[in-house]
Amino acid sequence: MLKKLVEISIKLTSEKNPDKLLELIIVSALDFLQAERSTVFLIDEYTNELYSKVGTGVNAKEIRFPLDKGIAGYVARTGESLIIENPYEHPLFNKEVDLKTGFVTRDILTVPMKNVEDKIIGVFQVLNKMDGKFNDEDKEYAMAFASIAAVAIENARLIEEQKKQYNLLQKAYQELQAAQETIIKQEKFATIGQLASGINHEIKNQLGVIMAVDAIRKMFPDNQKIQMYTQLILDARNRIVSLLDEIRDFAKKKDYEKTQVNLIDLINRTINICRFDKDLDTMKFVFEPEGNINPIVFINADKIQQVLINLIRNAGHASEPKSKIEISLEKQDNFWLIKVRDYGKGIPDEIKEKVWEPFFTTKSSGTGLGLDICKKIIENHNGEIWFESEIGKGTTFFIKLPEMVNQ
Repeated sequence: MLKKLVEISIKLTSEKNPDKLLELIIVSALDFLQAERSTVFLIDEYTNELYSKVGTGVNAKEIRFPLDKGIAGYVARTGESLIIENPYEHPLFNKEVDLKTGFVTRDILTVPMKNVEDKIIGVFQVLNKMDGKFNDEDKEYAMAFASIAAVAIENARLIEEQKKQYNLLQKAYQELQAAQETIIKQEKFATIGQLASGINHEIKNQLGVIMAVDAIRKMFPDNQKIQMYTQLILDARNRIVSLLDEIRDFAKKKDYEKTQVNLIDLINRTINICRFDKDLDTMKFVFEPEGNINPIVFINADKIQQVLINLIRNAGHASEPKSKIEISLEKQDNFWLIKVRDYGKGIPDEIKEKVWEPFFTTKSSGTGLGLDICKKIIENHNGEIWFESEIGKGTTFFIKLPEMVNQ
């Protein structure tokens, strides 16, 4: 069951669309807890109601009822988890839900959904266990599932809010273009710093709960699959925190904490991470380091990995599914040269100079900060980054890093 929880956590935290996430929670819960029906009731703080947008087998698009009514309302108010074996005889059971859906409830397991601040954001409920009755062990697993689901919901909400904030940033930036160039830069960076700082704080609060996965790792030190999946979750969490810090500070040149790193190991870890990216999972990765080399550099591994992931994702977006992405590593004088090559559509000549500009993007989603951040990271490591591209044949990005930076 713990292994399933880890797999569910990866699946739920990968879905960023709030409505699709709720549907995924419902489907995952039925399989995990072996129940006939599952429902997520969220709290509407403006109307003081509980509402459900999705529920397996429910024809109604949305069910709403007051927070002081029914079993779900009681759990939402008190935070107490309940198992009800004969719901029609229980004074808290709200028969209206069954009347609206035509469903016959035999037994109910209801637990609160709490975010990382221990605030109840809704209620998770499963009905009619397929084999027997719900017990205390089912309740414990349901509480763990509800915690994972609550964090995923909060993260999806925050990401939606983040997109709105960045849309405001882009609009503000366009309005500033009429002013002098120096004023544009100063005011733009100040605005980004203020808004990004608030976004960082909220998202980092939600990411804190992911550190609980470390406890699962320690419980199963000899289980290689659990060790691998949980490490991927923790690595992803650390990369998100690092990226948020970079967005907040991207206008500033700052010194990163650096250590000695083997580039072959770093690139292999990066490719393994990208294999789990749903936008890249069909791509074929080819990594060919030059000969018998020992590429030790003095870098901030998280920042360079961030650059590589950004370039690999860009390569994937520019390529057809199942295409090849090549990464190579070779020595040039006192530098190491990393190449990330795709065989996609290429970059048109008219936008080649613009790709390094903040907020410039050809994608329907995204901030347009990716390559600007990559450039700043590489320059902060006393390195260079550039690209070559040909329409219809693909693009190659080059990263040049000193053999031992700032040793």
